Amino acid sequence: MRSIWSEHATLSAWLKVEQTLASCQAKAGLIPAEAASALNAISVSDLNQSQLHDDMMLVGRPIVGLVRQLRTLMGDFAEFVHFRATTQDIMDTAMSLQMRYGIDQIDAGIAQLIAELDRNIHDSSGAKMMGRTNGQHALPIRLETKLGVWRSELERRRDALSDAAARGLNVQVGGPVGDLQAYENEDGQIIKSNVAKTLGLNTIDPHWQNARDGVAEVVTTLGLLCSSLCKIAHNVNLLSSSDIGEFYERPVNGKGVSSAMGHKKNQRASEFGEAVARLGRQRADQIGELTLHEHERSGGMWIAEWIVVPETFLLTSGALEWSNRMFQCLIVDHNAMERLLLGEKTNIGTQSH
Repeated sequence: MRSIWSEHATLSAWLKVEQTLASCQAKAGLIPAEAASALNAISVSDLNQSQLHDDMMLVGRPIVGLVRQLRTLMGDFAEFVHFRATTQDIMDTAMSLQMRYGIDQIDAGIAQLIAELDRNIHDSSGAKMMGRTNGQHALPIRLETKLGVWRSELERRRDALSDAAARGLNVQVGGPVGDLQAYENEDGQIIKSNVAKTLGLNTIDPHWQNARDGVAEVVTTLGLLCSSLCKIAHNVNLLSSSDIGEFYERPVNGKGVSSAMGHKKNQRASEFGEAVARLGRQRADQIGELTLHEHERSGGMWIAEWIVVPETFLLTSGALEWSNRMFQCLIVDHNAMERLLLGEKTNIGTQSH
C-alpha cells in the first residue's frame, strides 16, 4: 500500500492519465498520433522531481509544473500535451486509479483474513465456550458461532467495498468547469468513455468535480471495515486476558515481553490491530466534511482529500496486516474454555442451594 501511494507512484499515475488522454484523443483524430506516441515514450525518470517540488510550492498545484516539463520534452508536439484538460481532470482520475489498486490489495487482505477464520472455525471441532453479554457470563455458545459472526461481518464489509468501488472509482474528464465545453459534438463524451475503459474506471455524467460522494463512500466503507477489525481485535485481546485465557498468541522467544514484569507475555498483534484500526476509522470519519464543496470547485476541501484518502488506505491496510498476523498465530485453549464452563455450572449449583 505504501508503494501504491508513494510519490513515485503518484507521479506515475498522473503521467499515465496524461498519456491515456492523449492516446484516446489521437484515436479520435483530435491530436496527431505522433504526439501521443512521443508522450507515451516519456517515463517518470525523465522528469526533474526537484523542479516539480519547486513548481508545486509556487503554483499550489503539481500538474502545471508537470505539463511544463512534458511540453519541453515533447518539442514540436508540445501543444498537444494536456490538450483540453485541467489539473483536476488529471489528479482526480489518477487518484481513482490509485484507489482501484488499493482496493484490490485490501480485498486480497480481507480474503486472507476470512481464510484464517475458516481455518480456526474448522479447527474448533464443535468446542463450546462461555457466551458473555454486558461483560458478564450469559450462556454457553459454540466457538464456531463466535468466529462465524466475525467472518460474516467481514464478508459484508468486502461486499460493501465492492459496491462502493462501483460508484466511487470514476474518470474525471471535463475541463475547467467539468462540462466538456472545450470539445465539440460528442467528442468529449467519446474521449471520456475511452479513457475510463482504458484505465478500468467508470464514468459519471455530467461530472463529479464538485460532487465527492463517490470518494467519500469508498473512504467511509474503509472506515467501517476498520471498525469491524477494531472490534474483532479488541475482543481477541479481551479473551487473551489472564482472567479468561481462552485465546492467546503463539509464544515466540521475546514476543510481547514486559520490561518490568518477566512473567508477562503481552498480546501484541491484537493490540496493534486494534490501535491501527481505530486510527483508520477516525481518519475515514473526516471524509464527510470534505464533500461540502462550493460552486464548481472548492480548493480547500479538495486539497484535504490528498491527505485523508491515502492515509485511510494505508491505515486500513495496516489494520488488515495486523489482523491477519493475529489469526495466524492465534491459539485457542479448549481446556480454559471447558474450565470456565464447568466453573460456571458449579457456581450456579452452589447458588441454587
